[in-house]
Amino acid sequence: RLRPRARAHRRPTDMGSCVSTQHEGGTPPVHHVAQPGRPRIVIVGGSAAGASTAARLRRLSEDAQISIVERSGYVSFANCGLPYYLGGEIQMWDSLKVASPEMLKERFNLDIYIGYEVVKVEAAARTITVRQKGTTLETKHEYDELVLAMGCESIVPRSIEGIDRPGHFVLRSMEDTAAIEEYMATKHPERVVVCGGGFIGLEFAEQMKMKGLPEVHIVEMAPQVMAPLDAEMAQYLHMELRSKGVSLHLSDGVSAFKEGEAGEGPASIASDVVLTSGKTLRADMVILAMGVRPSTALAKEAGLDLTPSGHIKVDERMRTSDEHIWAAGDIVEVHNRALGGDHTWAVALGGPANRQGRVCADHLAKVESPSVYKGTIGSSVVKVFDLTAASVGVNERMLKQKGLTFKAIYTHATQHAGYYPNALPIHMKLLFHPESGVIYGAQAIGKDGVEKRVDVISSAMQLGMKAPDLADLELCYAPPYGSARDPVNQAGMVAGNIINGLMDSLTPMELADIEQAGTPMTLVDVREAAEVEASGPFPLLSQSQVHVPLGELRERLEELISGGSLTPGAAVVVACRSGQRAHVGARMLRLQGFPTAKILTGSLLTATVVAEMRRESA
Repeated sequence: RLRPRARAHRRPTDMGSCVSTQHEGGTPPVHHVAQPGRPRIVIVGGSAAGASTAARLRRLSEDAQISIVERSGYVSFANCGLPYYLGGEIQMWDSLKVASPEMLKERFNLDIYIGYEVVKVEAAARTITVRQKGTTLETKHEYDELVLAMGCESIVPRSIEGIDRPGHFVLRSMEDTAAIEEYMATKHPERVVVCGGGFIGLEFAEQMKMKGLPEVHIVEMAPQVMAPLDAEMAQYLHMELRSKGVSLHLSDGVSAFKEGEAGEGPASIASDVVLTSGKTLRADMVILAMGVRPSTALAKEAGLDLTPSGHIKVDERMRTSDEHIWAAGDIVEVHNRALGGDHTWAVALGGPANRQGRVCADHLAKVESPSVYKGTIGSSVVKVFDLTAASVGVNERMLKQKGLTFKAIYTHATQHAGYYPNALPIHMKLLFHPESGVIYGAQAIGKDGVEKRVDVISSAMQLGMKAPDLADLELCYAPPYGSARDPVNQAGMVAGNIINGLMDSLTPMELADIEQAGTPMTLVDVREAAEVEASGPFPLLSQSQVHVPLGELRERLEELISGGSLTPGAAVVVACRSGQRAHVGARMLRLQGFPTAKILTGSLLTATVVAEMRRESA
């Protein structure tokens, strides 16, 4: 049976009252009195946005009376590291604590009140009502400025039968982590069902499999995991998860959690997870990672303006509709920097939350040149076993929902020089406007060098660069680290050729749609004969496929025309393994009587993934 390995500095088993020593014994919190020139700043929430607001504000002002009220037992903890602690990659419990109340008091003179919850905000009177955890004790306190940074809460649909059964957990807090760790140490689960395929769901499933649990399932209502990715890009993750022994149940939800038998293992609590498809999964432990919602009940009751999605409306200073109330982090909706204009969105990420906190602090301290929050661009990354998946901006699905014109291209360049050992492909997708070149987003998946390339594109987007400008970026190059034409450069070159009219492209999905519609289209396959023999003909297209190795295309063109294989002016798409040779072949055809010849972007590598995706969803 699996047993937890010994770790240095295990978490304390008795957390006591979870109230910092300077405020134990029922002392009423937030007891600052009004003093001229010493504003009372109360911050509700002590994680990323709240803690960064407080620390920055103290660095800007020694006069402010700063209090953080946090309902959990911890402030400033590494919530993104929780799955890795439970998996054993992070060994020490204390390493999850970014800062302790004592350190924050000593270094920044902050008053930290953990184990207290703000239950009411009276904006007109500028007061808050605070309740001590585990009691009915409530006290009312005044503030001069209030910062709301409560973050998000896990979605737990109470309408699902049995969702609150023992052995079911969410993973948002240190307390959640401690509860899961204790359960695993005492019940020794071997069958885990993770409900949800987002960041937390994927990371937890990966960690449990790496920890040695024999049976790990992911149940996801959507047809794919990892919503920021488009479906064909998420397919790489599906293949990786399955190859590592994780069972995926996509386009399937949970209809009920039934009481099940414990079975032969030592786990004494088990659930039968009944899916909407009728399938039943036996689980010794269930992780509810079904998404999050903003913790905005306080804001709503206080009369603050909310967005249709339920997030708090803020301006570029992070000020709400009340001039004395500010908000930052996962509870706010901000400018969508990828789409620009009046587009807004809510993105629950640590980086934006920290920067929003700094902006709040600048304005609370009334610095001469305060920063403003220009919006969120949505840079994110996740590790799934041997793969890294990163994205920035919006995906194709969102562009279609908003009715925006765009072009999608795929590249498969290696992370460093192909002749240097262990060169591995980075599967990249770039989305841009076909005329203006505005970059809408990028997605990349691979084993090495992935997040570096997405970070470069993210920086380019934030600086207003256009897709063809990526070709001009001068990036570090040496054979172990990159190529003379970096994958980012190559994506820019492809985009530039399309925008400048030198080339046009079809995606494998567009090719499949053409096939389904019965529109005449000839695919010219310029791979070598050995490649075709090894991989077979192109998927997604049962219409005419002409195989001519690229090196023979020029000499055999007249033969192909006279033989009826190719008709000048007819619809032709050129394909190869990854798309590079296809570009050469399409340019050759365009210069010799086929002015509308296109390339199949991503070619066989992308088409194969799309075909597998469609086969699974059929």
